[in-house]
Amino acid sequence: MISIRPFNEGDNQRMLEIERLCPQGDENCAMGVDKKDIIARYKMYDNWNVLVAEKDGKVAGWIGLTLKTTPEQKEKCAYITEVMVDPAFQRAGIATNLIKEAEKKAQETEAVYAYCYIYEPNKASRALFEKMGYSEMRGIKFPVISTYKKMDVPPEYSIKPVDTKKIDDAVALINEYNSGFVHFMPFKGQTFESHLKLVPSYGPENFWIVRDKNNKIAACAGLWDSSKLANLYYAREPAAMKVMKSVFEALSHVTKVPKFPAEGEHFKVYYIVDYAFNKKQPDAMLALLKHLNNISIDRRQDFLMAMTDPEDAFLAVIKKLKPQTETWNVFARSFEGNLPAFSPFYVDIRDMIP
Repeated sequence: MISIRPFNEGDNQRMLEIERLCPQGDENCAMGVDKKDIIARYKMYDNWNVLVAEKDGKVAGWIGLTLKTTPEQKEKCAYITEVMVDPAFQRAGIATNLIKEAEKKAQETEAVYAYCYIYEPNKASRALFEKMGYSEMRGIKFPVISTYKKMDVPPEYSIKPVDTKKIDDAVALINEYNSGFVHFMPFKGQTFESHLKLVPSYGPENFWIVRDKNNKIAACAGLWDSSKLANLYYAREPAAMKVMKSVFEALSHVTKVPKFPAEGEHFKVYYIVDYAFNKKQPDAMLALLKHLNNISIDRRQDFLMAMTDPEDAFLAVIKKLKPQTETWNVFARSFEGNLPAFSPFYVDIRDMIP
């Protein structure tokens, strides 16, 4: 018999074990997540809930969700962060029951729709949510830069960590840049500074401002070390990547080459977050990306990553650095009325933990 109840602290270790058994992907490519605390990510949200499924007295899976208010229609929506079921208990209807129970909780709090992200190779999750009435709304791009070689930063730009006494310039640029993006909630100086401090391993010291020769702000972005919450690794490395690794290992004897982590090896990665730039000065954003690349090398990181809408001007800039690009898909289901447009879509930094 399946029963569903609220999470308690005693569930943590068992849930961590289940997550390690459930890499996101398929038999050809799967991403694993290694955490120390299953609910650390939820503490960044104001309203969250984790529900645990038991079968025959043993924790068999769980679902997490958080309630948000959309700035466009002032409606409430639920973000489903994750659904995990121990492989030993799969095909028993546990995931279906967890989603139904999460949706019930969401509707009790007046959410009008729910959404989630699904890693493109994760065909099982896609099939599950489609069966539950969810539709694919948007393909979110996930560019990844290998940080192995320092880049020349144009001298005409001044790049420095943000001065919190002058943070309003950055806030104005971020708000202007993201105007019109679905789910973007404009910041104020105080709320943005609180945001920088709230996210673990972020903070003002990891947020940079670019000024042009006229001392006008032209770009900004932060670096976030998500490893304090979760480490990523390939549980099943794509075959093409294994081939590339062999080629680059041979080249490494004569030149610097990108690193390709082995299966099961944690990625050393920074996320590029809260980026914005004057769209008349894309070179300022490119200069900042090069600067962040060099910082990442100094800090012995392997990759720079971002999550961005395909219509975001940032994607065209980062493509100049020849990243590898993967896709996550946004799926959503309406509880009442029509779903809002998910184009272009703002990716919340807090949603980035898989």
